[in-house]
Amino acid sequence: MIKKEAENGLDQEEELVEEKLEEAAEEVDEEVSLEAQVEDLNDKLLRAQAEVQNVRRVAGQEISKARLFGVESLAREFISVGDNLQRALDSCKEETVTDVIKEGLELTLRSFEGSLETAGIIPIKAEGEVFDPEKHEAISVIEDNKKEVNTIVEVVQRGFTIQNRILRPAKVVVTKKSDKK
Repeated sequence: MIKKEAENGLDQEEELVEEKLEEAAEEVDEEVSLEAQVEDLNDKLLRAQAEVQNVRRVAGQEISKARLFGVESLAREFISVGDNLQRALDSCKEETVTDVIKEGLELTLRSFEGSLETAGIIPIKAEGEVFDPEKHEAISVIEDNKKEVNTIVEVVQRGFTIQNRILRPAKVVVTKKSDKK
């Protein structure tokens, strides 16, 4: 009987030990589960922060584009005013009373061009350059064997860039080789 009681006591101790082990295992599983949840939440937080940074960056780029393109239409209008001033200067070839008018127009045109440059609007240099379809629009072609093919010999209307983008291409006359040999 003592043996049975001892065996029962051992069985109870074994059961208690097993219960304690199971409880400890469950606690460890809960801790591992909690750690996994913390890692998962940290990962989600980092992704959300990265997404916010991306949205801010894209929004900043969009704002810059909107500002740039908003100024573009106004700049086109100013350029046409400059074209009219240039035409008026070109028509003042006679040396009479028009010298005073010509001088005033030249000063106005210089002031206007300075204002454009302040706004980042730069004229495209074209005369004597090689034709570039990105910056120039050929409106006429003339035969000239003395110059290289596709050399710009006349600028009909100046072109302009804004922030290194073509605002308006220059309208030009370019050369080609004579068909006769």
